[in-house]
Amino acid sequence: MARPMKATRLMLLVPLACLAAGPAKEPSADRLLSFTALEQRLGAPNLRVLDVRPRADYDQGHIPGALWVDAKAAQALSKKPGALSDRKVWESWIAPLGIGPRTDVVLYDANRQLDAARLWWLLSYLGVERAGLVNGGYPLWQKENRPTTTDVPKVEPASFPVQFRTERHAAKDEILAALGDKSAVIVDARSTPEHTGQEKRAKRGGHIPTACHLEWSSLVDADGRFLDEAALRAKLATAGVKPDAAIITHCQSGGRSSVNAFVFERLGLKTRNYYAGWSDWGNAESTPIDRKPGTESKK
Repeated sequence: MARPMKATRLMLLVPLACLAAGPAKEPSADRLLSFTALEQRLGAPNLRVLDVRPRADYDQGHIPGALWVDAKAAQALSKKPGALSDRKVWESWIAPLGIGPRTDVVLYDANRQLDAARLWWLLSYLGVERAGLVNGGYPLWQKENRPTTTDVPKVEPASFPVQFRTERHAAKDEILAALGDKSAVIVDARSTPEHTGQEKRAKRGGHIPTACHLEWSSLVDADGRFLDEAALRAKLATAGVKPDAAIITHCQSGGRSSVNAFVFERLGLKTRNYYAGWSDWGNAESTPIDRKPGTESKK
């Protein structure tokens, strides 16, 4: 019985790997790397493993060769006005990571992909093409008795020419345009109370009119492993997202929607991340909102 089950899992993983590879002629890092695949590649000269957990957790132990990244600092930097278009700021930020155009970058956390996905999206937006996530969090890595260390790697800074991939990002005016011409499906990655307006994290609560609701946490298990392709596609179908849809996903401030964006891209969907999210939309005075399903839009 074990062999057919394993074969089924492989059948589900292969299409995702093909989608991740795209038209590239040379092998690159898989968008989603299993523990076993990562362990086999540890020490590879073109691999950069990034640990985005708190520094104290990193110092107590991490995956061999992993370099610590201050996820909170990156999040704070991304929130500054104009930061997502300031090339010099991000070139200064990324240089200590020693990432080059041909570096395979994989990230992990202990927060069900929430922190790792945000950094994955930011790196991808900056033009890092060979970036992905580890399928599972560090606690599971430890539980499986995989190698760990307290050694901190020495990484030579590298000059990375930031090229903003603006097609991966959406701003408020683009959301408004999409609502008008129906050129994209809006997907809300927040919790149900936030979506309905019961929980308010801005001046106004609710959701963008017509937005589908697909909470980020429903796409990963408690150990930070993504659901298989069939389950993910079923989640999208239940939420009302068509397989050929162009998507703009959002949350409060970019992190949870980055988890959704990672999933959507691996499934082959054209996806933009409204990174400013509800902190931008809900604090604006003129953007339309729905306060709960079935109600009229409010100005």
